[in-house]
Amino acid sequence: MIKNILKGMLVITVLFSGLFFSLNRARAEDIKEDKSIEILFFGSPTCPHCLAEKQFLKELKEKHPEIILKEYEFSKNIDLANKLYESHKVPKNQQGLVPATFIDDVFFVGFSESTGNDIENHIKGLEIKKSSEIKIPFFGKVDMYKLSLPVLSIVLGIVDGFNVCSLGALVIILGLVLVLRSRKKILLLGGTFLLVTGLTYGLLIFMWHQLFSFISPYIKSMELLIGVLSMVGGIYLLREFIKSLKQGASCDSGGIVSKLSPKVEKIFSNKKSLAVLIGVVFLFSAIITIVEFPCSALLPVLFASILFESNLSLSSTLFYMAIFLLFYMLDELIVFLIAFFTMKIKIISPKFINTFNLIAALIFLFLGSYYLYRLF
Repeated sequence: MIKNILKGMLVITVLFSGLFFSLNRARAEDIKEDKSIEILFFGSPTCPHCLAEKQFLKELKEKHPEIILKEYEFSKNIDLANKLYESHKVPKNQQGLVPATFIDDVFFVGFSESTGNDIENHIKGLEIKKSSEIKIPFFGKVDMYKLSLPVLSIVLGIVDGFNVCSLGALVIILGLVLVLRSRKKILLLGGTFLLVTGLTYGLLIFMWHQLFSFISPYIKSMELLIGVLSMVGGIYLLREFIKSLKQGASCDSGGIVSKLSPKVEKIFSNKKSLAVLIGVVFLFSAIITIVEFPCSALLPVLFASILFESNLSLSSTLFYMAIFLLFYMLDELIVFLIAFFTMKIKIISPKFINTFNLIAALIFLFLGSYYLYRLF
């Protein structure tokens, strides 16, 4: 049964990878599409704030050549202004005031330094949105990031989840619990392991995300960093795949598991209270997750850098991290559920892990090529 489930996961990963690749290829083919941003500016020749914004918009256009600036004298274009008031739902008490600026579906009334910052930030946001839009037959314009980020979260999560370190630790815990012949204890102790592993791993990814936000002002191009990181990761994983064909799947940080396992086994054999066992599993899973992070660090670090480069809100960042973690834990969850219902442990064939290592290498190489292609 587990073999069929894993085959299904492999097919899903390949299909999602194909979808992600095709979306990005479609975007590359669509780069010639018009990406202009139209700004409608209403002012008055006797208004000092209007003159200040007019100068600001001219300087902004020099920085962003895709801007099409259309200037109107308010007193001579009241009908057009009224139509924009209606379409943008401008409050009555702000209608008739100048300067008034309309960009896409937002409006700005008045002008100050903070207004200028808001306008420029909105322009930058539109640039990101327009650069991620592609045309798909029968569907029209589609925002690639809205599609590709969930797909990427799923693919990278599944691929990253197939590492020997964490899975081996779960098998050790389940092996000890199965001796107790209690589904309740399997649920509590195995569930504790999965929960702590997921939360600890998520915290490590979030810390990398925050690190990127800290160092980004000192990095000329995040895209270059992601591209280089992806290419290095792809070459490394390809080498690991070739090595695993000869030697089998292995974990570089497996020493910590072998050192801690006898101590955990001794505590279980002494039949300590359930609370003590939960505490031991809590510490064991947290330590294993932190120590084994280098075992597959490239994937979560790459994922964190892509989330940061995508300019997401905190809630969106956490949402995509949750998707990644769900699929990262999927293989361990399957092993856990099989043990819970059958009271037996079914382990994953090394061939599947080797296959996912190859998929991970190809994804890294593609992402590296994609981000570097965007720069040159």
